[in-house]
Amino acid sequence: MCRLLGFVSRHPVTLRDLLGEDELAEFTELSLKHGDGWGFAWATSHGVEVAKAPDSAHESALFAGVAAEQKADLGLLHLRWATLGLGVVPENTHPFTDGRIAFAHNGSVKPPESLDPFVPTDLAAQRRGTTDSERYFLATLGEARLGDPATALERTAARISRDCVFSSVNAMIATPDELQVINLFDPVAEAREAEPHYYRIGYRIGADAVVVSSSGWGSGWTFLENGEMLTVNRATREVQIRRATDAPAAP
Repeated sequence: MCRLLGFVSRHPVTLRDLLGEDELAEFTELSLKHGDGWGFAWATSHGVEVAKAPDSAHESALFAGVAAEQKADLGLLHLRWATLGLGVVPENTHPFTDGRIAFAHNGSVKPPESLDPFVPTDLAAQRRGTTDSERYFLATLGEARLGDPATALERTAARISRDCVFSSVNAMIATPDELQVINLFDPVAEAREAEPHYYRIGYRIGADAVVVSSSGWGSGWTFLENGEMLTVNRATREVQIRRATDAPAAP
């Protein structure tokens, strides 16, 4: 399982400037548990760039440097907690990217191979790791070919929720134009987690930035409903929230 953080800001900022020292430390502390890799993706004028490593953010000099120095007006951050026996290696570290978008996932789809039918053959050949999450990313790229690319994430998540065994398909996508976030999880799986509301995604809308994140840190959040999709426009910071799909029934 993992932790997600995304933002769109009025001006390029570092993670430290966006969150402040205390909140950055609080989020980074989540890597004491979610310590199997970290990655930060940020939008450029034509695509995205990614910095990541298969180590714990709270022990990583590279992460400390990125958090203090890399400026962005749209970005996403992922802290990985490896599940399903999947290796802690660079190839399994989020975010995944094709250079145009960056993708990060929190949850699991069991087994990862159950997603293989969702991935076009040419995209499957590009897979480098063993995770369900990379397959989810490639399936989303494939779905973008079949219809409106702006809704590919929600269509893929809805398909997984109908056809696969999953705990959560919570995900974030960063593009040069917007941040996309879907909150979709199995309430039965969440009830098994040690932390309450583990799969809930919240957002904060401020004068200069919109911040979206997994639960477990910070304050002042408004939480998405299960099955909802949030998008933030990079140019205007306009927030749109819509029902993406029906969520699994609570126990």
